[in-house]
Amino acid sequence: MQKKDQDIPTIIIDEHNPDQNKYELLKEKLRYKQALRENSKKIDHKQVRLNIQADALPSKTFFTMNALAAIIAGYGLLADSTAVVIGAMLVAMMLGPISGIALAFIDARWVLLRTSLSTLSLGVIMIYSIGIIMGFIHSDLPITNEILARTKPTTIDLMIALAGGAAGAFAAVSPRLSVAVVGVAVATALVPPLVASGLLLAHGQFQNSANAFLLAFTNMVAIQVSSSLVLWITGFRRGSDEEINSIWEFIKRNSISLIILIILAIYLTFNLLQSIHKQLYETQIKQQISQNLNVNNNVIDTVQFDPHENFTLVRASIRGDIAPTSAEIEKINTQLAADRNGHPSYLQIRFTPVQIIQPLSLNTVHLNDQEAQQLSIRTGTD
Repeated sequence: MQKKDQDIPTIIIDEHNPDQNKYELLKEKLRYKQALRENSKKIDHKQVRLNIQADALPSKTFFTMNALAAIIAGYGLLADSTAVVIGAMLVAMMLGPISGIALAFIDARWVLLRTSLSTLSLGVIMIYSIGIIMGFIHSDLPITNEILARTKPTTIDLMIALAGGAAGAFAAVSPRLSVAVVGVAVATALVPPLVASGLLLAHGQFQNSANAFLLAFTNMVAIQVSSSLVLWITGFRRGSDEEINSIWEFIKRNSISLIILIILAIYLTFNLLQSIHKQLYETQIKQQISQNLNVNNNVIDTVQFDPHENFTLVRASIRGDIAPTSAEIEKINTQLAADRNGHPSYLQIRFTPVQIIQPLSLNTVHLNDQEAQQLSIRTGTD
């Protein structure tokens, strides 16, 4: 055995040596120890601070990449393409200033805080403006499901943002993880909802626009709080020994963010409960309609809910052979569950008759009139 230096041992193997397997095992043990040393590298706090501060600056790269990300995300939303929306995260750079805010709170560096807030605000304004402009340019395009999916923020979105912020912070401080990979993944939670909010504002849908912006704001606050917590745990603390060893000091330095986060959590939990109650109500109504009307070869295509002030109108589209009667609908109405506000639900049917068209004679299957009306035909070859 000879060593090129102290850290990288080298083993020379003689292929004709019967003890080659022993040497191979020794080589694997040495490689394992090298991997352990590589994995146990200490955090370079000074370099990490410099990296976070550099990423928090309002650079040309920051604005250029985020502008391109906003355009990609905008067209992905308008095209209702999940793949394109996800692709927007490959160029977005929104994590930098949020990490700067997190470090500023932890280190009590107010100059860094002002710089990071300024960069983040300018980035948000730019992305939001691009969304509005794209909305006016493509005002003839409809609002897609990808856009509407970002108008119903709940506690689930908050938890995702907390986990994403923690992952981004761990990547920033780890010598072996790429912050870029996690950073772009976190950015996708910021750019699409901001662009969606701008698109909705351009279409005059102010309530949905506000909800999409609330989702983006929730993600920013959650990412910042979880990033601050990770940085605090990994030793990024400045102050006296008494201060840096107290969890109350962490709460004090992040008090504004924590208060906002608690308020958002309460509101989003209320949204989640409302969403759950709505889903349970709609599922129950659909089951009741299916049990009563999915008969006589009738098929229920869609069920839509139209809430009014004192009742909810349930519109069901059915196609089949025999239309339900008004008496049947009246009977179903007496059984339908009340809506979330305790108001009655009323069923309205849009019926489409099905007409079977076939040749006078079939070479493969011979059907009488009754068999021709069946939705599913079994032949002797089945």
